[in-house]
This record gives sequence, structure tokens and C-alpha cells, in this order.
Amino acid sequence: MASPLSLRRYRPADTDRILELHEEAMRDVGSFIDGAPDPDLEDIEGAYLENGGDFLVGEVDTQIVAMGAFRPAEGYITEFFEDLSDTTAELKRMRVDPAHQRRGHGQRVYDALERRAIEAGYSDIVLDTTPKQTGAQRFYESNSFEEVQRRQVEFCGDEFTMILYRKSFPND
Repeated sequence: MASPLSLRRYRPADTDRILELHEEAMRDVGSFIDGAPDPDLEDIEGAYLENGGDFLVGEVDTQIVAMGAFRPAEGYITEFFEDLSDTTAELKRMRVDPAHQRRGHGQRVYDALERRAIEAGYSDIVLDTTPKQTGAQRFYESNSFEEVQRRQVEFCGDEFTMILYRKSFPND
């Protein structure tokens, strides 16, 4: 029987493994861009923890095998949505080690992030993914995200399609 996933908040000592996990997961779906800057992963505390967001890691036997984060919607993603309120979060860096996928780890990370985003006062959440990330598309759609649009973008000299999703949280 597989060991259970335990969730916790990011710690500075996690940085190297987070960068490895990001690259492994993105290479696995053919979406890693060598040399692309990842300033949020180089300053997780500033980009997420000190900015109204959160960054979680999931461990199995003390090894980080999953991660995910949210922060206030800002930067490039705001250019693609016309009506974002200041209570909109952006879901970022949802990754599961390819050797640990299809075990519910991504769902556990997402559920915890959604709960924390709601507790922090967010009413909506947006994200982007690519057509190559078919598993991610299915995952988000199964979690009630709606595809809003597809856009052609250029990043680090590569042109690709970006799929934008949105979800509103229920008002309780």
C-alpha cells in the first residue's frame, strides 16, 4: 500500500525540490521551456506567502511529490480577463511528480488551496494551461472550472496556445 500524502506549507529548504518537480512535471507533458524565467519560484515567499496567497507541498515519505499555489490575480493573466475583481485569485504551479500521478495527490492539493483561498476572502479563481496539458484540462474541468478563452501568445521566443479557465466560489 502506498504511503499517504501529507500536506504542508512551503519552507525555504523546499526550493531545490520544487524547481526539480516543476521541471519534471512540465517535461513529462512536453511543456517545459529551457531557460524560461520562473521568478515566482525563485521567490516563493514574496510571490505567494507575503502577497495574500499560499504555496503548499505534498509529501510521501518526506519526499515532495506534489505542489500548488495561489496568489492574487496579477500580471499577464489580468490582460486576458476583462472583469477581474480584487477578490480573484490565480491558481499556479499545480504539479505532481509523474511517478506519483493518478493517486489523488493533485486533488488533495487543490482542495486545500481552494479552501484556503475561500478563507482568505477570494470569490473567484483563474488559471492558464496549454493544449499539451490534457490531464490538467480534465482535472480543472472536473473541478468546475470553465474554459473562458484560448489565446495565441509568445513566451521566450516560442509561440503557443494558452487556455484560460475561471471558477467562482459559491456564496455561503
